[in-house]
Amino acid sequence: MTTALSLPLLAFDTSTPTARVALLSADGTCLAAREKTAARHSANLLALCDEVLREGKIRVGDLGSIACGAGPGSFTGLRVGLAVAKGLALPTGLPLLLVSSLDTLACDLDVRPAPLLLPCIDAGKGQIYARIYRGTASPGESLPRPLGENDWVLAPAVLCDLVRDESQGQSIVMGGTGVDRYLDVFRSAFPAEQILVSVPGPSATSIGRLAILRIQREEFDDLAAAVPRYGRPPDITRSKKPLLAG
Repeated sequence: MTTALSLPLLAFDTSTPTARVALLSADGTCLAAREKTAARHSANLLALCDEVLREGKIRVGDLGSIACGAGPGSFTGLRVGLAVAKGLALPTGLPLLLVSSLDTLACDLDVRPAPLLLPCIDAGKGQIYARIYRGTASPGESLPRPLGENDWVLAPAVLCDLVRDESQGQSIVMGGTGVDRYLDVFRSAFPAEQILVSVPGPSATSIGRLAILRIQREEFDDLAAAVPRYGRPPDITRSKKPLLAG
């Protein structure tokens, strides 16, 4: 599957209360973008996709691929996003690319020279999804590079303590919905110049640009097997009545 056949690209992220959608050309230029904040994305994501495609004068059948934020993030938001991605890709045969929402947010944070980046997404239940990345201010880095093997899901104070230990005195820029929700905790632990408030991300444009790099390597996701990366097991509601035998 060649790059030319896989573009233009429709990209979106629903890992936070703000759904973001963008249409990108082969060189990564954003042709159109929309976003909307709501308690649930099921009523607005398809409408945002339609608005973006209309502005870019592209029909669904003219798309080359679909890129979707995989999480971690809101369980309901991630399910809606992947359902829409599959719904657009299945009837048209478009390839699907899932992109880490933390990788995406790290790219959005990589706007200020700093050796380290800390994207933070609100995980609910008093926790934050996060991971430390090496920023592109570091020699030889063309994209933020994750450090360690796994994402974290931690209480804000525990996360701050761990980040101070892991950063070993290096400057670190942080932001995202996890920082916004627990801003007082972060401000008590880090200098104000390291904290970015109300970062507009994970952005659909960064999802698209990361997806284009995967397209160039011909790395696509299995449409049937694709699932969100929740970051922790989803809650399971158990019946209060015992199951009857027989």
